[in-house]
Amino acid sequence: MARIKEEGYAYATARIRVRESKLLSNNRLERLFDIADSADAIKLLTEAGYSGENPNSGKEGAEDVEKLLSSELKKAYEFIEEIIPDPLLIDLLRKKYDYLNAKLILKAEFLKIDVTKTLSDMGTIKPEKLHKFITERKFEEVSEIFSQAISNAEESFNKTGDPQIIDFILDNASYAEMMADALHTEDPGLIKLVNMLIDTANIRIFVRSKLLKKPEDFIRKAWIKSGSFKEEMFEEMVNDGLDKLFAVLKDIGYEKLANQLIDAVNNEDGISEVEKLLDDFITLYLKQSKYVVMGVEPVIGYLFFKETEIKNARLIITGMKNKISRETIKERLRLGYA
Repeated sequence: MARIKEEGYAYATARIRVRESKLLSNNRLERLFDIADSADAIKLLTEAGYSGENPNSGKEGAEDVEKLLSSELKKAYEFIEEIIPDPLLIDLLRKKYDYLNAKLILKAEFLKIDVTKTLSDMGTIKPEKLHKFITERKFEEVSEIFSQAISNAEESFNKTGDPQIIDFILDNASYAEMMADALHTEDPGLIKLVNMLIDTANIRIFVRSKLLKKPEDFIRKAWIKSGSFKEEMFEEMVNDGLDKLFAVLKDIGYEKLANQLIDAVNNEDGISEVEKLLDDFITLYLKQSKYVVMGVEPVIGYLFFKETEIKNARLIITGMKNKISRETIKERLRLGYA
């Protein structure tokens, strides 16, 4: 992967600025709270510019709403792919879907179930092709990190019989490949972002594990083995718990986040609040891309803002359908672009 040149992204940045102006405003999201059914949700989203692959198909059920949201995210990735100088950047972000599919395919094989209809088409490898690669163990067209992770997952599952070990191994490999790709670009902003994504993933793992009283072994298996947390830090955290985590966060430059997490874990809905804080932490960092004239930051920022917009729309629609209070839903909404 060659070094990314900022000047190559001047056109992409200009196109992104136009698209950013079309992201759902807070007022438009507020209107979703007043929907009566799925048809209302689809109508509102369609008015806001969303369009499914087949907009004339059924428009009544929750399944159609989900199809519309998924289609919108797919279109966002395709838009970015069209405007950037090369596919390297978008592939770095798409690979997470390859790993998600790989987890499903492996579990389906070991548990003898069929998941072919649930595989995502958002990755760099077509689902049916990836399914063939994995089931036949032919890895000539995938990275060494990916193929090694599949082999390790198979070996570990055969030893333990625990499907969750597949998640742990492939999650580690997914972040390892993302970091490897970021380092090859030699783009400091991208490298920093991937490092932050790994850090927040580890914070999420650690806090959830402690709040749910998971055993130490679980944390060790789930932990992503890269990022800002050095091995000695991790060992101290495992031994001393959340207080040590918060102290370490302050030491490595995450003091504000540490203070927010301290408050969150003491609340009744601590896990949900922690999830929101970590997502918002990334969003706040990416909001700095508003001031970048050209480069990869606006491109990445737009995709994250779009994903957040879709996540918020899904939270509202699902919450209203399940009779969750407006106040509770609002507390769970992530920071958006506005």
